[in-house]
Amino acid sequence: MINNFFKKFDILSEIKSGFSRLNRREKWLLTGALLLTAFVILDLALITPVYRSSVRLKKEVQDERTGLAEMQKLYSEHKKYELLLRGNESVPKDFSIMTYLEGIANAAGVSYDSIQPRTSSDTSTSYVDVRLKGISLYQLNNLLFKIELGGKYQLKIKRLNARVSYNNPSLLDIGLQVIIPGSPQ
Repeated sequence: MINNFFKKFDILSEIKSGFSRLNRREKWLLTGALLLTAFVILDLALITPVYRSSVRLKKEVQDERTGLAEMQKLYSEHKKYELLLRGNESVPKDFSIMTYLEGIANAAGVSYDSIQPRTSSDTSTSYVDVRLKGISLYQLNNLLFKIELGGKYQLKIKRLNARVSYNNPSLLDIGLQVIIPGSPQ
């Protein structure tokens, strides 16, 4: 039955006979139109979707690179803060604040005029009064950084008084109160 259907409508022979009746110019035009139609179908079915997918993937790769750069930035910040938090180590029982502060002062290039341990009136906080004479602003900045962030134990500066030195107006006389680590604040 199916064979009879195709025999009745012999489409290929009809197309061949129709094509052979065309003159040379019409054959070229029909061939060009068929090739153009085939190219448009190929473009719509294959080339355009692949191109769009490629553009989408390139955008996703760029977004991931941006995300990776942000993650690397956050990782470096994390490492920086992790190093700062390492300074929160617990203070050993034989800890000497005066020796520790003297080491920090030597590293900062200053020497203390006086260091006096103190306790608050309610005895809940221990701290140290520190006096420095004749230091530069750079030395003060370096010392403060080393006390609060640069040492093995993070000390906290409770109070800071600065005056211009009487002997040399380009230097400072400093008074600090440094809270001892491990004491209640």
